[in-house]
Amino acid sequence: MNIHVFACDYDRTIADGGRCSPEVAAALGRVRESGRKILLVTGRMLSDLRSVCADVDRMFDAVVAENGAVLYFPDTREARTLGDAPESALVEELRRRGVPFDLGSSIIATTEGYAETALAAIRETGVERTLVFNKGALMLVPGGVTKGTGLEAALTVLALSHHNMVGVGDAENDHAFLAMSECAVAVADAIPALRERADYVTRAPGSRGVIEFIEEHLADDLVALVPRLTRHRLPIGEAGDGEPVTIAPHATRLLIVGPSASGKSTLTGLLVERLVESGRSVLLVDPEGDYQAFAELERVVVLGGSSERVLPTPGELRQLLHQPRTSLVLNLSAMTRAEKVAYATKALGAVALVRSTTGLPHWLILDEAHHIAPADGSPVAELLRGSTESLCLSTLDVSDLAPELRTLPNVVAATELEAFAAATRAATGGRAPALAGTPLAEGEVAIAWLGPEARAQRFRVAKRRVQHRRHVRKYTEGELPPDRSFYFRGPAGALNLRAANLVRFVELAEGVDEPTWAWHLGQHDYSTWARQQIKDDELAGALAAVETADLPPAESRRRALDEIRARYAV
Repeated sequence: MNIHVFACDYDRTIADGGRCSPEVAAALGRVRESGRKILLVTGRMLSDLRSVCADVDRMFDAVVAENGAVLYFPDTREARTLGDAPESALVEELRRRGVPFDLGSSIIATTEGYAETALAAIRETGVERTLVFNKGALMLVPGGVTKGTGLEAALTVLALSHHNMVGVGDAENDHAFLAMSECAVAVADAIPALRERADYVTRAPGSRGVIEFIEEHLADDLVALVPRLTRHRLPIGEAGDGEPVTIAPHATRLLIVGPSASGKSTLTGLLVERLVESGRSVLLVDPEGDYQAFAELERVVVLGGSSERVLPTPGELRQLLHQPRTSLVLNLSAMTRAEKVAYATKALGAVALVRSTTGLPHWLILDEAHHIAPADGSPVAELLRGSTESLCLSTLDVSDLAPELRTLPNVVAATELEAFAAATRAATGGRAPALAGTPLAEGEVAIAWLGPEARAQRFRVAKRRVQHRRHVRKYTEGELPPDRSFYFRGPAGALNLRAANLVRFVELAEGVDEPTWAWHLGQHDYSTWARQQIKDDELAGALAAVETADLPPAESRRRALDEIRARYAV
């Protein structure tokens, strides 16, 4: 389920003539029965609301009253004032000028005919108040307070996200909360400016329009409306003609394929950055420790690997996932393959449970997915089978994935045309959109949107904010196989000292005799190993510069090790 919150205005939206009809009350009841929360967002004061809606405590999970200045939670009968109380100087000045008004906990309410007089009173007293209109009504609201700020405060308390929310309204003061809704709905008789900005306008006016929307769209989780929500699309690059290339944040099941060091981690990382920037939550399962640098991003927490922040238990993970704007990276690089599969299975079980009640996390990303859902099968593949929520899988080749996951994607992106063709054929059963032409250049990606109107194109990936560092822990502390390790042997082959990672390389390099060090230096063995086995072209270039600098052995050793330490924690 994508939509977990239904936020609605009161007057002329769910209420006609100030009252909710039995029909609209029944429709709202069905929304709550489906497991969704209903939040009322109104300019009315609580006492006034109770006088016209006696069932307020039964109908709503939270009430944002006084145009965002007051929060009320029916379950606990708790009311919170978010804005300043009316200033006595302003109250007296309004009385002196003959303005009729009602005082709330925070707002001052009158009618729009007194707008100029009220503004003059605000200027005279020097207080910070904003005039907010609502189809003939006028509210003097504390500066910075809107229906949107009040609704955001309510969502924070309930640990829910506006990215899982529909908002419906009709008037000027509904702009703020509809703008933050993932799907903004205006009833048919809403003011023109609101209808123009809405994602959907009902056919019927007022409460009949609300019932219409609930029955036709909310009941099936907005399946038919998702393609309309284009304002939320995520930019990931540019096509050859300069047009932006975007993907939908809703119901996208993306497969990214390509050989090692071809740029697929760059695209995966860019996707994470775009999601975080948009305020969506992400759970990234990182089997090889490639994304430790995401700790630099605000609201991203990296757990596991060699850090002191150990991986959470399933219970702890469920608690962490309830934070709507916090994203998690689970670094599994310190585990064996069997341990990775076992942990990922438990983690995805926790994700499924939290998603069913909150829609969080908004995206699940499995990097190097073949580690936890290999071709010979795993429980992870069973958990993902039939998934309709947003998901990204990254792998070297589609054949490395469990068979049941190969048909799951509805979008395929690849850093190599051969891998692209294989992945799209697997996803579509052979009916893949073709993409001919020269091989992809560095930084270029092929992408296909699958389905009834399938299409494919090339594009250049946008620049990332966080620099990608490949398999940092794997090369620093993990163990490379013997054929990829470095061996200090010396000119006569008298030694056979194996360095299976960078930590061991530095230890051995500091201890070998000068002739051995100098011999490997002269053979350009250090830069070759860094380029071919560590897959770090930048480090390889720095070591090559040392190798060709004609330095004394002691100085070349010091500089080479300094270059390694500048990039890795060894």
